[in-house]
Amino acid sequence: MNRQPWFSLGAKFTVFTVATVATLGLALAVGWSSFGTDLVRLAGGDTMAAAAGAAAVAAIIAGLIVGRLFNTLVRKPVRVLNETMARITRGDVNLRAGLVGRGEFASLADNMNRMIDSVVLTQSRADIDKLTGLFNFRHAHNYLQTQVGLAARYDRHLTIGIIDIDHFTEINDIYGHQFGDEVLKNAAAYIKTQLRQVDYLARTGGEEFLVVLPETPAAAAMTVLERIHAGFSETVFVKRGDPKSPVFMSAGVADFPRSGEDAANLMASAKMALLLAKRRGRNQVAYFRSLDQKAS
Repeated sequence: MNRQPWFSLGAKFTVFTVATVATLGLALAVGWSSFGTDLVRLAGGDTMAAAAGAAAVAAIIAGLIVGRLFNTLVRKPVRVLNETMARITRGDVNLRAGLVGRGEFASLADNMNRMIDSVVLTQSRADIDKLTGLFNFRHAHNYLQTQVGLAARYDRHLTIGIIDIDHFTEINDIYGHQFGDEVLKNAAAYIKTQLRQVDYLARTGGEEFLVVLPETPAAAAMTVLERIHAGFSETVFVKRGDPKSPVFMSAGVADFPRSGEDAANLMASAKMALLLAKRRGRNQVAYFRSLDQKAS
């Protein structure tokens, strides 16, 4: 529930003004009653000069008090909100404003946090494939660019694999799209079980999946993709009565930077390797460097 301000900012400034005048008057009255005679004596008997000096001291005291209140109740909350928005703008979308209380700044912080939550939720929904629950092509494109940048900057291994379900169009034509959707969901769930938490999986096309393996050389990645391939037909199948109809997959593997020095070329190399696997008869995994044996 959004917290409503119980004491508006305008009312606060009104109170500050009244408090300033009251403090000034009180300080002046107290100071004059206590030190008026001394001030007149120090001023050489000039009552007006003594009164002016007392008023100046009282004004300084009142200014310090009001300045402290202004810094606590206005300047500090504004600084917190500004710093929070700056960090969120730089990409820290998990950050939220932490102001407490029931004033207008707390209400503003609540509204800002709600806005950020809404934007993050909308963004996450736009990046998710509704059928499989995996990331979609839009998210995969941005993620791969980021990973390639990190691999280049820190000289790390990075390997990707593109998995394609063999004869998927025929599955839809023979069994219907409902069974085809079940195959896609089962394939996504199975592939995910074969990956580490740091690995990445997205559905980038109709029957196509992208696997990103950070800090993984090509040989290790081939082992992972071969393992996925070995268990795929035993786990993913079309069940329409008995017996079950197994489903098969092909995959293409490419590594950074040998197969491609940016995200676009890396994806193109993986797709060429996938095409090689298809041309060799499908139901297998191919590595891009196999296209050029001299460079292996």
